[in-house]
Amino acid sequence: MDFQFKDVISTLSHIRGGIPLQRLSTRTRYGVHRSIFFGPSYKLVGFREFDEQRDLQKMIVESTYNPDDDTVLARKTVEDREVKIKFIVDLSSSNDAGPYFLKRKMMLEAIGYVGVTGARFQDPIGLAGFTDKIVLDMSPRCGINNFYYLLKTLYDLIDEGNAGKKIKIHKTNFVTVFDFIRKTLNRPHFIPVISDFVGFDKVADSKLLREVVSRHELMFIFLDNPTEITDASGLGYLKRTSIETGETNIISRSKKNLEEISREIRERRTVLRSQLKRMGIYSAVIEPRKNFTRLNKFFIKRRKRI
Repeated sequence: MDFQFKDVISTLSHIRGGIPLQRLSTRTRYGVHRSIFFGPSYKLVGFREFDEQRDLQKMIVESTYNPDDDTVLARKTVEDREVKIKFIVDLSSSNDAGPYFLKRKMMLEAIGYVGVTGARFQDPIGLAGFTDKIVLDMSPRCGINNFYYLLKTLYDLIDEGNAGKKIKIHKTNFVTVFDFIRKTLNRPHFIPVISDFVGFDKVADSKLLREVVSRHELMFIFLDNPTEITDASGLGYLKRTSIETGETNIISRSKKNLEEISREIRERRTVLRSQLKRMGIYSAVIEPRKNFTRLNKFFIKRRKRI
């Protein structure tokens, strides 16, 4: 690929205040309680310098504050959380389209943005990658080191798949992955699904998806590159073959025609997102140089809505 793993790591940030979830845990662990006055119970493990991007105001240790010193200390705690995170990522060939593997890089950065947040808040994090079958399955585990190992494993898998001279075409089968979720995830999970969702219309109104939504909390992250089609503008005609269906079309390379095709794709996606929203699945569309901004706005709106 045209980017290194360190390029992904260097761009990562986190969601302030943790991942806002719509559903609260239905199970209570022994020894863990929630006070209606003071909030959840915490395990105190030490003190650290206060960081407004990470720590809540109520975690400040008022007794150690010194007006002559700028250092403000906060409690360093660990909170046991019940909700597990399971990333579902599309590794089909449709996400290889475009220059410099931009969609692959956005996918890794989106996983990193949400995953680093979960790791900081002690959430167990796992991942499954799919094409027309499940090609990677890593069970949820806690810890920042485990998350970086998970992200590096995915990067190596993608890099290995694109290293060969002969390109192998892998189609997408959403039925396979949602059936996998239904059969393997017995307890409720928070599931970010990352894909370009080409061909998802056939699954959007299925009984299988409704069954998964009734048990788990899903979030869809659409990978988009607005210039992917319009960059091919020029003279003559273009032979366009669908990776998913194998259908081949001959289209004009005129800028007006390609802009019309791009507009139709976005209109279909808007209709799909509205349909998903009625089912309780909220989504974000990310594109190059706007991915973290879009995700940040999504989670701000999500926290206000909840």
